[in-house]
Amino acid sequence: MIFYILYRIGYLLANILPLKLAYSLSKRISDLQYVFAMKDREAVALNLSIITKKDIKECRKIARKVFRNFGLYLVDFFRMPNMSDVDIKKRVKVEGIENIEGVLKQGRGGIILTCHIGNWEMGGVVMAMLGYDMSVVALTHKHKDINDFFVKQREKKGLKVIPITHIMKRCVSALRRNGLLALAGDRDFTNNGIVMDFFGMPASIPKGPAMFALKTGSPIIPGFFVRRDSFNYSLIFDRPIDLKETPGMDKDEIMKEANKKFVASMEKYIRQYPDQWLIFRKFWETPVDALVV
Repeated sequence: MIFYILYRIGYLLANILPLKLAYSLSKRISDLQYVFAMKDREAVALNLSIITKKDIKECRKIARKVFRNFGLYLVDFFRMPNMSDVDIKKRVKVEGIENIEGVLKQGRGGIILTCHIGNWEMGGVVMAMLGYDMSVVALTHKHKDINDFFVKQREKKGLKVIPITHIMKRCVSALRRNGLLALAGDRDFTNNGIVMDFFGMPASIPKGPAMFALKTGSPIIPGFFVRRDSFNYSLIFDRPIDLKETPGMDKDEIMKEANKKFVASMEKYIRQYPDQWLIFRKFWETPVDALVV
């Protein structure tokens, strides 16, 4: 219950205060979190050392920026229901939208594969507000009040939320009506992913997106919503990845090849914006000498 109350207070402050002041307050609170959340701070610094190849002391300084960017992310998440078309025009630069349009012209839907960078939540809402049939898969929070609050925040602007418990039927349905389906590709919540090289270390990468692509024939479009400066974002779509059954290759091999392309895309943007990769646990839990495909 205490977390639900904190979220409601955050929502209230984010929407009452001017954006500049709300951002400033979130940075101060994030600095306190950085000081007291020692385990999270060290996990973030360790992740950054693997990504940037920098000394752990330097990575702790970058980690402070990660905490601050998470605070800014929350402010924007709380303010999403009040976001207007004018806000999008002023604050969001869209790049590569032709990759989305080209996929939708094929009539097979499209899978937007992203990661926990920038403000992925806001990216989905922006696409819905731009008029796209947009669905996202989201984890269900164990506390119903908090889960309901999160879902309402996402759905108020037309975004469709698919609980992970109903993933197969509703995801396939979204794609077959020529809609867009957004999935995060940097967290394997099923423990059934494909172990691949990620920043030179073995990591379990979800295979669900590739499975949906093979099942439906929908192309995969890497997409990222990253902060350009204090108040503005870029929504970027890379070239689509088509998965097709190839003679002599089984489905696992096809999925591995597709995941290699997406992993390369994730690495590109995480390297460019390491302080916006909002992962607060040790990402590389797999032993270094594990098998990498």
